Amino acid sequence: MSKIDIVLALLLILGGYFGYKRGFLAELFFITALILGVLVGFKLMGWGMVYLHEHFNADTSFLPYLSFFIIFILVVIGVVFAGNRIKHLMDDTFLGRVDSIAGAILGVLKYTFCASVLLWLAQKIELRLPEHWTQGSWIYPRTLGFAKSVSDFFAGFLPFFKETFRRF
Repeated sequence: MSKIDIVLALLLILGGYFGYKRGFLAELFFITALILGVLVGFKLMGWGMVYLHEHFNADTSFLPYLSFFIIFILVVIGVVFAGNRIKHLMDDTFLGRVDSIAGAILGVLKYTFCASVLLWLAQKIELRLPEHWTQGSWIYPRTLGFAKSVSDFFAGFLPFFKETFRRF
């Protein structure tokens, strides 16, 4: 096992642990909250800018960022709160154990995706890992291509994904 495999294995174990502690529903609601936060933030940013300008007379160059940030945070807090309420209802049932195990799996997948994106970005800016770190690696090559595989999968359902990632 190479040095990078040890680092990645520890990261994936950490993802599994946090996923187990939070549970599948909490992990799923958190991912959904982030995606919805971005989408709703962009969709309502214009309305938020007008509201902030009328009521707070804020600097117009700063308004788009402030508007997006406020809307994003409110959406994330709302979705995570709703998810936590639903999760607490499930914790006392048999599904609570299943939720924890599925959460561990989703946690590992989430951390794998994040590590894959970071490794991909490092490659794009030509930041190379030392050869002795990656030589004989088993986890590293699988992690490196994971984000691309996931984006290709979703590009089949959502064509705008393909166009977005083609530039990179």
